[in-house]
Amino acid sequence: MLAFYSPNPHNADNITEYNESDLTNPEIVEQLFDYCQILEGYITKSGWEFLISHYGYKTLFEINNRSGWIDAETLEEYIKALDYEIELGSKLE
Repeated sequence: MLAFYSPNPHNADNITEYNESDLTNPEIVEQLFDYCQILEGYITKSGWEFLISHYGYKTLFEINNRSGWIDAETLEEYIKALDYEIELGSKLE
């Protein structure tokens, strides 16, 4: 599991897990970012490593801008913000 969506953390039956094949679809990544924005989506450290490897920072920044999740005006700001998200993701594994 690289990421998951959990609209109700008290109901384990209502969790959507994402794997590599899911996250190769940029529309799904944008949807996941939308969930992260409202604290219902979570990306593991392995998930971030996959996303960065598959898309690169620039494309992730573009997907993020469509979603509006991480408030960063430049690619450099976005990369710095991802360090924090990756640290949080490491606690999910």
